[in-house]
Amino acid sequence: MPIDPSKGYPPTDPAVAMFAGDQAAQAEQLILDIDTAMRGNYALNIEAIGRVIYPILYAESTFDGGRYTLLVNEHTSFVKQNVSPIYSQCKAIAHIPLSIFSCMSGYAEYTHYGQFYPAIQSYSYKVGMAADALDVVGMPPGPVHDACKHILQASMAYMATILSATHGGTFDFASFRAYVRPLNESIGILQMAAAKDQIEVMSRTLREWKAMFTQEEWDRLYVVISAIWTLSVENAHELIIKPFMKPLLQETNVIVSEAAGTLDLARTLLGRIVGDRIMAAEVFDASKVDFAEDIYSLSTRRDLLSQAIEKQLPVPLAPGETAGLSGAACPHLAS
Repeated sequence: MPIDPSKGYPPTDPAVAMFAGDQAAQAEQLILDIDTAMRGNYALNIEAIGRVIYPILYAESTFDGGRYTLLVNEHTSFVKQNVSPIYSQCKAIAHIPLSIFSCMSGYAEYTHYGQFYPAIQSYSYKVGMAADALDVVGMPPGPVHDACKHILQASMAYMATILSATHGGTFDFASFRAYVRPLNESIGILQMAAAKDQIEVMSRTLREWKAMFTQEEWDRLYVVISAIWTLSVENAHELIIKPFMKPLLQETNVIVSEAAGTLDLARTLLGRIVGDRIMAAEVFDASKVDFAEDIYSLSTRRDLLSQAIEKQLPVPLAPGETAGLSGAACPHLAS
């Protein structure tokens, strides 16, 4: 039925406009508002702290061996990127099996349609071109050259087998293993060559940079390494950089995190870490074990609530025991 304008408009439920809710809902929101305000204050504070910390070494993983940015002070910075060509060459050739697997693995259960054929055909062409170029790039004769040649030739042969099969190719994990396992030693040779070059080039840069500082100044250095989860333990840059620092500082002043994708994010993360450490030492009494644990948690990657959670988690039951909650679940309290 059409609406008669002379009678106004059908009423809308006024409760929709009462977004703040009743007294209880508003009272709860008043409490939550202080946490919202805290987060805003906290964000401003850690960003400001991160902008006054010097020196900072920011390390990024790149396809060509990494990029190091050294912030000496607000006016001076240095950047080192790239290692020798041998690093990129070894890495590219050692990754050929990974590329083949990536093209094929999704179709391993049923290969009859051959959807992977164009990708393998294109990649096979690129590998063939690289094989022709190997002797032109100036790689000296020796184990590294031989390993590169071995991987290139075996990979071309394997892809040729796939491409020559009926219905655009066949693939299974057994045939892939038969192709790649004999290449393990050659891949290992290329890993060692790339690592050797990366260590030499980046260590030379670190020695030059360290020489610009007094020992006291260098001891104030914080290192933030941007790394995805799969590269976050025993990270290559972490292993290269740490020997240039004192043992304790290796533990306290080196941060490896996926949350440091840019230099600005790295500085904010560092501001958070350093700010939390300072705040924790002011808030908690380190002479008491539980509070000392809180200081440690706020100063490291350990969750602040981990101690409280561990105290209250159900303890694994021994035969004949009944269920319950116990502080014995906390390994730190047991010591």
